[in-house]
This record gives sequence, structure tokens and C-alpha cells, in this order.
Amino acid sequence: MRGYIKTAILGMLSLSFLLFFSNLDAAPENGGLATGPFQWHGSVELGYRLTDIEGRDRYKEVVNLMEGLRLFNLSLQGKNQEKKGLVDSLSFNLNGIGDPFPYGRLQIKKAKTYDLVVTYRESRYFFNREDFFTPSLGEPFTDNHDFHQRRRQGAVTLTIFPQDDFRLNFGYSHAQRAGDMRTPRAFIYLLDIPNLEQDLKERLNEFFVSADFSIGTWNFHVKQSRWNFKNENEIEEPGFLVEKRKEDMNTYVSTAKGHTRVGERLDLDLGFTYAHSNGRAHFTNPFSTTEGKTDFNTQIAELGLSYLLMKKAVLHFDYQFHRLSQDGRAETFKPTYELHAHTGTFQIEVLPIEKLTLRGGYRFQYRDIDAENLMNVEGNLAIGGKDSQDTIIRTHGWIGSLDWKPYKSFSIYGEYQGADFDNPYTRISPEHENIAKLRVKYNTPLNGLNLKGSVLWKRKTNPDQRYRIDVQDYVFAAGYQPSFLPRLSLDASFTYEKIRDKKNITNNLFAFPVPPPFTRFVFDSDALIYSGGMSYEGIFKGLGARFNGSYARTRDENSQKYADGLISIWYKNKWVTPILTLERTYLIDRERRNDGFDANLLTFSLNKEF
Repeated sequence: MRGYIKTAILGMLSLSFLLFFSNLDAAPENGGLATGPFQWHGSVELGYRLTDIEGRDRYKEVVNLMEGLRLFNLSLQGKNQEKKGLVDSLSFNLNGIGDPFPYGRLQIKKAKTYDLVVTYRESRYFFNREDFFTPSLGEPFTDNHDFHQRRRQGAVTLTIFPQDDFRLNFGYSHAQRAGDMRTPRAFIYLLDIPNLEQDLKERLNEFFVSADFSIGTWNFHVKQSRWNFKNENEIEEPGFLVEKRKEDMNTYVSTAKGHTRVGERLDLDLGFTYAHSNGRAHFTNPFSTTEGKTDFNTQIAELGLSYLLMKKAVLHFDYQFHRLSQDGRAETFKPTYELHAHTGTFQIEVLPIEKLTLRGGYRFQYRDIDAENLMNVEGNLAIGGKDSQDTIIRTHGWIGSLDWKPYKSFSIYGEYQGADFDNPYTRISPEHENIAKLRVKYNTPLNGLNLKGSVLWKRKTNPDQRYRIDVQDYVFAAGYQPSFLPRLSLDASFTYEKIRDKKNITNNLFAFPVPPPFTRFVFDSDALIYSGGMSYEGIFKGLGARFNGSYARTRDENSQKYADGLISIWYKNKWVTPILTLERTYLIDRERRNDGFDANLLTFSLNKEF
């Protein structure tokens, strides 16, 4: 009840502000501010949010917008009108200060001289699945897990242009994870001990330098980077369950790529990437101390040929050789692993009509795997599928793409890959394998009506555990701004997502006979998401309003319902723009009846543009 009273009081005060500002003249066009040769533009929005929440833990997991003073936006752009001095333009942006996902960006640049970009991003995550029969005993048949963590990411990139055809890039990025995580242990609830609290201390630093330049008819790109990852997570109590780890991993990645034209019909591309990782890990528990080391190498060589067969037909041939090798030492055995792969792709690109590009072809991949002391799904000490010890995998399938832009108002793009190919770059940076992708955009003859549609089919596989996750997303969106009501805009979207997830996991609890058997886990789900909105500017003088809402429903193994609705009212004038926003959001969990939330949020903010 106390929360509703606070909400009502703030609502009355906010409406009073709106009525006051409604007597002011509408805002004139802003000319910005001038200081010396610089012309400045920008805006700032500051406000306060009140909340009334039932089901606080799950709300923090899904929404996590809390009560308090917030800097919603601060933006500043400056341009040097005379184009003299060390700076031509400057921009500075801050968003969401005080909320779980703040972001900041600074850019300073001088045309054909340098470009400096600094970014900072922070994310706060909360998760709680600790159920209790009694205040002291945990429920043994849930995942019984929770964490409260903060992730920070910062980056600095400097680009220098010594010459028109020569560019140097220097960069540094830092990422860290801190906070705490409750770590479950089997049957620990029987000892009347809560889940163990683990302190999170993880850091990743990257340094890189790269260059783009030309020598004769060749265009080159070279890059050298170094990554360092450290993990010092630990569990300090109770004493007989203490765990400490100290991991330090260094990775060096060298890349060189070149492109040239040979004659009038042939284009040649060459590339080579080498990544080397080495590190040590030290683990301590109440019973023993163990150490291990690892050494991992990735080598990728690429060749690309494009030959003009005729005016509107090009033959493409791409070849890739990659080698992965792993060595190291653990307390139990030596997990060695080596993979050689050859991948060849033939494609024909044709332009049957203007603005239509079609590509079609076939891809082959040969993989030779040699491994020791790595377990596959059959319980054999091997890797790469059903075969024991060494494995040879041959993969092939059709590939194709379509790109059609017949009009400015209509475009289609799609691509397809007919088999699961090993991608070595996923060992260096996280990437998904897209099986199919389709995008359609259409500005209809009805003035102001735009339609968009997209399909994305992603798949991840791991033959060692017969792991496979298949995700399909279908999105349709529409936007409409009628010519007879130019200040009115409407938008709507529909998304259907289908997930098929299965994996085999070692069942050590019933490890008889040895080696332990595998247990199959299946998680199938689909989601229906509806969203829409309407906004109107100039209802009366500077008065405007916006309404938008969304509704999502998941089915199968993950049955939930989530809804969110928002109404925002503002009044633009020559001083400041007051904004009043009321939001209602709730979640119903069909599997865990008590694990939902219902929340009301009321926000009053002031926005100033200059």
C-alpha cells in the first residue's frame, strides 16, 4: 500500500507540472550554442523513478529498473566551423546512468589526421533459484543457484592517417566480472549449509595494433593483438569446503591479408592467421592442490580467386586450410588434440537483371582428428564422434545467397548453408554458425507504410557429446505514418522463436561400469512475441504522447507469460520539456507458480535541448 501512495503523490505532482508547462509557448527551433569556432548541440534528461514491486528477485532478474534519481541521457556534439586547429568535431554521450546498463562514448577527430573513440559499458545481472522447504534446508530438486554480478567493458581506439592510402590503428580494451555467486553442491542442504558463496574476480585485457596500406597493386591489412585472461574466483567458507583458483592465459593473434587484381578478369585474395595461447591454472581445495598448463595453436591459411567469366557472371573459388593443436598437462592425464581441415568452396555469381545478385555453389570439408584421453559419447577415449581414437569427418553441402534491391522501397537479402562446417575463427572470437538468413524490406505504395521481415536460422553442434542447439527466429514488423496526420506514427511487430536443444552429459553419480554413462537432456521451447506502439506530437501546442506495449508467451518446457505496457506524456517548450511515464510490467511462470512478479513504475524527468 505504501508504494501505491507514493506513486499517486508523484503522479499528482507530475500532472501539476504538465498543466503548468501547458501554458507556455511551444519550443522554437534550436540554433545551438557557439563558443569560438565551435557550434554546439545537445540534450540532457534527468529524472526520478518510483517503483512498486511484488516478486522482487525475479523482477531484478528480468527488468531490474529500481527507484531513484537517474541521468537518462546526456549528449553533446560540437563542430569546428573553421576546420582549423587540432579538433574538427567532438561528440560525447551518456545513457542510463544509475540503471543496470549504463553506457558512455567519447569521440574526437580531425579529418584525414586522426580519430579517437573511447567507450564504456556496464551490465548488472541478477539470478536467484534458491527455494526452501524450511528457512535452513534447500530444495534438492531445483537448480538451486543464484548470482549477483557486474560486468564492465571499456575500450580506447586511436586511428591515425599518415597518408591517404595508409591507416594505423591502436587499441586497448578491458573487461571484468565481479560480484558473488552462490555455488550449489550435491546434498549440502542435508548439512544445514546454504549454497557456497563464491567471489568473482575475472579480467580480460586486449592490446592491438593494425595497419591498412597499399604497395603497388596490392592492398594489405595486418594486425597483431595480445589478450590476457585472469581468473581468481574463490570460495572462502566454510573452511572444509574452501576452493581457490588462479588461472592466467595469454593469447597472441597475428593476421595478414592481401588483395590484388591480376589482369582484367582475375581477383586474388590471400590471408593467414596464427593464434597461440598458453597458460597455467592452480586450483586449491581442502583436500589437495593441483596445477595444470595448456598450449593451444590455431593456424588458418586462405586463398580466394574470382574470375570474370562474362559481363554478368563471376566464378568464385575459395580454399581454406586450418590446423588446431592442443597440448598441456593435468594431474590425471595429458589431453592432447590435433585437427587438420581442408575446406573448398565453388560458387557462381550472376546478375540476371539489374540490382539482383545470385550466388550458388557447393562446399566440401575434410577433417582429420587425432586425440588422446578425451571422452566421446560412446565412453571411448576419443573425440570427434562415434569412432574411437582417430577420426576422419567428410562434410559437404550446398550454399547460396540472394541480394535484390529493385527499388529504393523494396529489398531482399538471403543466404543458406546446407551442412555443419567447422569454423576455426570460433576458437579465436565467439561467432555463431548461421544456417539460413533472410531479410525483406518494403516501402509500400501507401505513403508512410513500411514493412520489414526477417528469418534467421542458427545452429551450434558438438559431436563429442552429440550436443545440438537449433534456433529459428521469424520477425515481421510494420511502421506507418499517415500523410493526413503527419504527427502520428504507428508501429507493430511479431516474432516467433523456435528452440530445439539437446545434449548428452556425463552421469558421474551412477558411474558403473566405468567409464560413466551419458544422460540425454532435451530442452524444446518456442516463443510468441507481440509488440506495438503509437505516438502523437502536437496534440495541443507542445503536448505529445507515446504508448507502447509488448506481450510474450513461451511454451513447451519453458511455459511463461510476460507483458509490459508504457504510457508517456510530455510538453515541449522553450525552457525544458517535462516527461511523465507510467509503466506496468508482470511475469507469470507456469512451471514455478511462485516465481513471477508484478510491478508499477512511475518516472518524472526533465529534458533540455540546446
